[in-house]
Amino acid sequence: MAYQIFEMSDGQRVALYAQGNSVLYCLLPFARGMLPIEVKRDYLAHFEARVFRDTVCYVYENLEHTIILDTLGNGPARIILTDGPLGYGFCNLHLVVRDGDLYLFYQAFSGREKGYGLYVCMPYQENCRGVVFEKESPVGDGARKSAGQDENQEQKGRRNDLAGKNDLVGKNALGFHVTATDAGTVITCVDKISGEVRVFEWKSGLIFEERRQVGEEEHGRRLNSLQAAWQEEKEGWELQKEEIQAVALAKMGELQQEREERLIQCRKEYEGKVNRLRGEYEEKLAKCREGYEKQLLQAKRQYDELAQTAIRLQQIGRKWRDKYFEKDDE
Repeated sequence: MAYQIFEMSDGQRVALYAQGNSVLYCLLPFARGMLPIEVKRDYLAHFEARVFRDTVCYVYENLEHTIILDTLGNGPARIILTDGPLGYGFCNLHLVVRDGDLYLFYQAFSGREKGYGLYVCMPYQENCRGVVFEKESPVGDGARKSAGQDENQEQKGRRNDLAGKNDLVGKNALGFHVTATDAGTVITCVDKISGEVRVFEWKSGLIFEERRQVGEEEHGRRLNSLQAAWQEEKEGWELQKEEIQAVALAKMGELQQEREERLIQCRKEYEGKVNRLRGEYEEKLAKCREGYEKQLLQAKRQYDELAQTAIRLQQIGRKWRDKYFEKDDE
């Protein structure tokens, strides 16, 4: 029992699943006290569901070995595939919604005839069926009938095939997967008996085109060619590597020599700049010394003048004292 949960356009989530011979669904979240609603009681196998035009569509095989398509609603159920008088088996039911249409992919094979294939139909359009591919290959014990059987044995084998249809379905030899890519939709098919892988491009509608697969011999030839080309390119790279190394060494020598020349030039420029700055400094220092000496001489001259003035003032004061104080004494 596997749940399939779908979200509708109004945000409502629906869980759909098959259990026993019943198909049931319930609304999520599932509250306490709620019970799943049973919509079918004749389920046998191969349950598949999809949302198509905001309606949950589901397909399954019923107890009469008929493929039924129905919806969660009031729409009538449709009989899509029937086993027919030859006892055909159906399995790998897969619903796909593409470009606003609903497609049903399925595998069909007969217990009476050899071979199997992958087929597709459009359930909501009349007489719209297509074939992806068909292959002649035995898929079960029912396919190994000898040509010498009489009519009674053939009828008996047909009845056995009808009764043992589930065994035939369980022994299907094909696995396929539909993948939507940016470049388009592709169908990958794998033969479970031989391991063969086939890829089909889904062009449009019921039109399919198989991609060409490279054979083993062609693959080996291309691989050897690629290996030879890679080896040749590798040898070319080795030669280029040696040439590049030689050029790099020569370039490094040139750069080293240029670096040494620049260092010598920078040293000379630095020494010249230092000498120029030293000369400017000594010149400024000499000017400052000369200015200081002039200021010192001027200060000494002023000091001498002040000393002479002081001496004269002392002499004048002494004369004035001698002149006036001596008269007072007389």
